[in-house]
Amino acid sequence: MAWGREDSRDEVKRLLAALERQASEASRLAELAQRDMGSDRFASFLDFRRKVEEIRALFVLTEERLQGIEETRLSDLHAEFERMDLLLTRMLVRAMRSYFSGMREDQVLPIGARELFEPELRSIDQTRTRLLGPRYAGRATADMLDDLDATADLIRKTITRAPSLPDFSDSPSPPKPRRRLRTLGRPIRN
Repeated sequence: MAWGREDSRDEVKRLLAALERQASEASRLAELAQRDMGSDRFASFLDFRRKVEEIRALFVLTEERLQGIEETRLSDLHAEFERMDLLLTRMLVRAMRSYFSGMREDQVLPIGARELFEPELRSIDQTRTRLLGPRYAGRATADMLDDLDATADLIRKTITRAPSLPDFSDSPSPPKPRRRLRTLGRPIRN
């Protein structure tokens, strides 16, 4: 139908604009996380990570919308989406590399830091796989791939020295209650 074409085109444009807004917010949060790391605070890193997850969700949604309305008139939006994907990926990887390279060797890491940073390593590996795929073949620069590798190495190094959350599942079972003394049930006589 001709009527749905313009609606879907406008929807994709709105999603691309939302991606740009989210990316600028993620950039601001990355700078805040970098500043807070100096005073051993990691809450702003969680805010940055949440924003990155929002961006990833928007990318998936935008990509689904573009695949659902495949036509030649949307080729400019496809090109814009892929350009923005590469640009934002580069920005996020550089922000992550800057964050982890700024971490001192004697940096105090909170309990659970290992669980906090492991998803970032998986994300970096998934990004690398996506950039080496056929869709971006030849368009992902060597600098971007080097940044991904260096960031993954920094994260691995941080994870090896990061404390993990306590694992209470391996603790022995609680002791069984002992038999009560026989005299507890009898009345006390004077």
